[in-house]
Amino acid sequence: MEKKFVINRVDLGQRVTGYEVFNAAVNGGEVIGRTVKQLGEAVKAGDVLGMVLDANGALKLDEAKGFHAIMVKTGIGTLTSTDPAAVANLMYTVYRRDGDNFKVISSRFGRQTFCADKIKALLDLGAVNGVVLDGDTLRCAWELEPQTQERTKETAKK
Repeated sequence: MEKKFVINRVDLGQRVTGYEVFNAAVNGGEVIGRTVKQLGEAVKAGDVLGMVLDANGALKLDEAKGFHAIMVKTGIGTLTSTDPAAVANLMYTVYRRDGDNFKVISSRFGRQTFCADKIKALLDLGAVNGVVLDGDTLRCAWELEPQTQERTKETAKK
């Protein structure tokens, strides 16, 4: 089963009302709205990348897999970053890799293909999620997943 990716958070005033999640496996990709509760259950089941549950069961960005900031929709056409120091007004999320090319979806749902050099440049700007620079190698969130699960099992044994 292909994973889904958190793209945006949706707020109403000061309250988080939900999240927009990208499912690349359906008809070339679709964006689905999820409530906080629905997303929490999907994260717990391992269906969605980009968020993890903290010790209190609250959702937070999965920084270990390269999700450092997402865009927040507070109105029609209004996107702001969860990172107050962000210079970018658009975030990209890597959802598929084809050799040295990376398929991305933007926080405005545009789909493009970027080369590795462009992904590295976006990483420097803090404008891409779902990818981590490991030395000179780019590793995608789903490629990091087995290691994270193994580490969790090892920690549980100790």
